[in-house]
Amino acid sequence: MGLQTLTEPTVLDATLRHLSRTALPKVLQVQQGIVRATHAFMFKKGLTQLMPLMLSPITDPLNHGVVDATIGYADQRWSLTKSMIFHKQLALLNPALDSLYIVSPNVRLEFADRAATGRHLFEFTQIDFEFKNKDRFFVMEFMEELVNFVFRCLNEEIPEVLLELRGELLPQYEKWAVHRTEKLEETYGPDYERIVSEQATEPFWLLNHRREFYDKEDPKKPGTYLNYDVIWPEGFGEGLSGAERENEYQQIRKRMAEVGTSEETFAHYLEVARTQGLPRTAGGGFGVERMTRFICRLQDVDEVTVFSRKPFTTAAF
Repeated sequence: MGLQTLTEPTVLDATLRHLSRTALPKVLQVQQGIVRATHAFMFKKGLTQLMPLMLSPITDPLNHGVVDATIGYADQRWSLTKSMIFHKQLALLNPALDSLYIVSPNVRLEFADRAATGRHLFEFTQIDFEFKNKDRFFVMEFMEELVNFVFRCLNEEIPEVLLELRGELLPQYEKWAVHRTEKLEETYGPDYERIVSEQATEPFWLLNHRREFYDKEDPKKPGTYLNYDVIWPEGFGEGLSGAERENEYQQIRKRMAEVGTSEETFAHYLEVARTQGLPRTAGGGFGVERMTRFICRLQDVDEVTVFSRKPFTTAAF
């Protein structure tokens, strides 16, 4: 009776069906190839790999709500990592570090309204990277080169898998189109990202989002933000989020006040900004599962996972 309660048959059956899918091993080959090629690219470019942190007193506040994921430990509140954005910036305080990357597990306990998007998981892996004294133009070129490198590697290493899953080998993209959020919203309305993604045949950049306090506001154009997203084509949506970072103490406080972020939570981070100064950095992070979904042309990003992590669903494991 107790076992029946713990593993209700319908939940267990669904979980076993999910991990027994015949296409899964080939999808995992693609995902493995993405990570393997990314490591090679980062080594070639001279970035230093950091190990991920799963708990911290501070983490990404995000620009949308999620279920709280904190625990008490050592007389302190610790959050499960939503992203390592602040740790990237702080690590580059080390004068000998100029660039870094992290294969970072992220936990974002999304609400039920994200369960049917096809793009969201409550636990996923993001490859984060950050550069000291670089700007958004450098990062955008870096990501475009990375995508083409990864796609070439997959074409060379597992062509038969790609042909089976997506029906063709992966393309090499020239210079990507660049769009601004305010222009697209003016043309297409609030659902502009989905509409333009569905129309597109190649990835494109989307600039100037109003979101978290750490995305740098253009000092020459207040109200304009030096951030950028990669949007996958064919309706697959956002694949990377990045920005130049706020690093000046008073500007960080101003932006925190604008978006309603607690200064108390980030007291130590603010103290570093005030007393030592934070480095000028720019970077981003792309979702491994979302890239895999795009490459394999899967309907839902949860099809990439061995154990389902679809928001607000019940699983046995």
